[in-house]
Amino acid sequence: MIYYIYQNNEKVKEVENAKTVTITGLAPNTKYTFAVSAWNGIRESAKSNVVTITTAAIPVTAITLTIDKTMEVGQTVKAAITLTPTNATDKTVTYKTSDTLIATVGTDGSVKAIKPGTVTLTATASSGKTATASITIYEALVTVTNLASSAVTSSGVTLTWS
Repeated sequence: MIYYIYQNNEKVKEVENAKTVTITGLAPNTKYTFAVSAWNGIRESAKSNVVTITTAAIPVTAITLTIDKTMEVGQTVKAAITLTPTNATDKTVTYKTSDTLIATVGTDGSVKAIKPGTVTLTATASSGKTATASITIYEALVTVTNLASSAVTSSGVTLTWS
């Protein structure tokens, strides 16, 4: 007896005198339907009941996080993420900072420095794998203008600026 295997209603394989088959080459995290019919050399039977399966997802097994280690108040810097394996099926990453009063982070990994201090940025993949980076926030650099001198003596001077 020959058996025809149907995948998504299309004949993809046949086996002879066997009642088991392994189908390979399927895409990860994808829904498929399968049915089987028999062929006796004269005619084909009706198809069997349909079995619906979803192939397994490929999870993220490692995540790396790259971002500047120092920032100034008011600055925004985007974190760079690398997921392993590169063919993971769910590449969703969420971000958080250890103190939103010092720095905030957007859903795209953009970190905004709010006030001086140190925060830990955490990136979490959908599989639960995490990566962290420490960021130190400094005051924003100012431009010194209007330097003036006064009270000049033989041993000193008073300087003022804005």
